[in-house]
Amino acid sequence: MKKIIVIFVVGIVVISAAVWFFYFRLQTNKNIIPTQEVTLSLKWLHQAQFTGNYVAVEKGFYKEQGLKVNLVPYDFKNTSIDSVVNGKADFGIAGADELLLAREKGAPIKAIAVIYKTNPVVAYSLKKSGIIKPQDFIGKTVGIEKGVNVEYLYNAMMDKLKIDRSKIKEVAVGYDAKELLDGSVDVSTGYIINEPNIVKETGQEINTMLVSDYGVNMYADVIFTTENLINTNPDLVGRFLAASLEGWQYSIENGKEAVDLTLKYATNSSLVHQQNMLSESIPLINDGSSPVGWMELSQWEQAYNILLEQKILSKPVNIKDAFTMQFLSNYYLNKNI
Repeated sequence: MKKIIVIFVVGIVVISAAVWFFYFRLQTNKNIIPTQEVTLSLKWLHQAQFTGNYVAVEKGFYKEQGLKVNLVPYDFKNTSIDSVVNGKADFGIAGADELLLAREKGAPIKAIAVIYKTNPVVAYSLKKSGIIKPQDFIGKTVGIEKGVNVEYLYNAMMDKLKIDRSKIKEVAVGYDAKELLDGSVDVSTGYIINEPNIVKETGQEINTMLVSDYGVNMYADVIFTTENLINTNPDLVGRFLAASLEGWQYSIENGKEAVDLTLKYATNSSLVHQQNMLSESIPLINDGSSPVGWMELSQWEQAYNILLEQKILSKPVNIKDAFTMQFLSNYYLNKNI
């Protein structure tokens, strides 16, 4: 009889343990987010400009948010805005100017965070030239990258400083610093994260003049998506942004590892160039004024005014509709920042 009772009690214990085990698994599974595949369209080729996204993939930050993210570089056929608007990508990275121009044409997209708070557009010269400020351009030959925002941000800087450009020889240049290196120009323009580094990598010292240092700034890279996705699936947007910000924060704190991970994507570049690019990028991304990714209405207004003054925009755009703080606010609220 005692043996039967013991067997009965053991059976009850085993069954109870099994019930609790499966109940626990059921409750746990409720919190597991199914993996969802999304695409991020980059605004240029693979390079340290997008290190935060590479890190978010490689360190599993996207995966922790239940996402599998495909990173698609610029293909010279479709811009990141085209890809998102046409449904080929869920998220994109573009300049604030590109986003405002797209909204002028009716594109239903919004920025959800900024990456480069300080614009990387720069004028640069060889240190031995003694050219250290835009006023020194008088009587010199200045190379301008045409067809990109370098051109109109340079124009905006010169207008703001009221410099007589008739006394400057301005010529078109390419995107590889060749003209400065061969002496065709005294000053060249480009992005501080790229072209000046090409010169430095030849062993020469340079002077740099960011347009932002002269009161001309415009958010460079912003993360954006469609208004439809924001309205219909805000949870997805929030998870994607959270992982992207984690990727950038990790990159800022672990630069060497971040560059190594970047080289898995930027396979045609050098370690030194990507190190220099990330090093120059971090102060533009993490400028100390606010948390990584944070946006300010005043900066969007400045971008809008520059585009109007330079006659890049031809009709009014509602700036407040161009971006949303919804996801940044939720992210930092949850982190108690």
